[in-house]
Amino acid sequence: MDVLRIVSPIYGENCYVLVTANKSALVIDPGAKTATRIKELLTQLNAELAAILLTHGHADHLWNTAQVAACNPEAPVYLAKPDHFWMDAPGPGVQLGVNNYFTEMDGAWEPVTVQAPPDALFAGGGAQIIPDLMLRALPAPGHSPGCTMFFGADKGEDHGQGLGFDGRDDQAFCFSGDVVFKGSIGRTDLPHSDAEVMTETLRTLKISVNPDTLLLPGHGETTTWAAELANNPFLR
Repeated sequence: MDVLRIVSPIYGENCYVLVTANKSALVIDPGAKTATRIKELLTQLNAELAAILLTHGHADHLWNTAQVAACNPEAPVYLAKPDHFWMDAPGPGVQLGVNNYFTEMDGAWEPVTVQAPPDALFAGGGAQIIPDLMLRALPAPGHSPGCTMFFGADKGEDHGQGLGFDGRDDQAFCFSGDVVFKGSIGRTDLPHSDAEVMTETLRTLKISVNPDTLLLPGHGETTTWAAELANNPFLR
């Protein structure tokens, strides 16, 4: 599995592109000004967009969703149902209070239709989200009501980006969105954030996540769950 990161120049948001052996591609959080690079990578890797996955509904994580979805209009766009309201008019930029900035930097918001991830992703060991890629979804609200973390285990090739994949066939990894970062967590002072709910989410994560898990966050550098348990002040 190819795993590539694109860093948006707006808020330093991390977009990830995963390509499986059969050349199916999953794009995670296509933030502002990432669409052109995403399309270049799909061409370079001879991959076809199979799905778009959004970790939550904030504008910086999905501003280019419509442009990327145009690569394959049949590819679903997944977003946990509690965050679907961000897609309602007037759109996520206005609701988060950043619309003028994002519009000035990367054009107007283009509405897009989303659907909830399949229920099977939230049960047992998860399910295939695209061919040859199994993910397990875990609700992790607090930063936003629909924040969701996505876990998997596979051999990843990061093409020298230093994302932390070590060549093992079963490397545990997680796309943590804006729940947990290296040394920090997602803000809880934004519209629809909830500090108490975030505290409960972190308590659940502390007792349920494999310390060996590689965390690929929505902003900043990759880390491991073991490192965060040891060093992240919000997890003590």
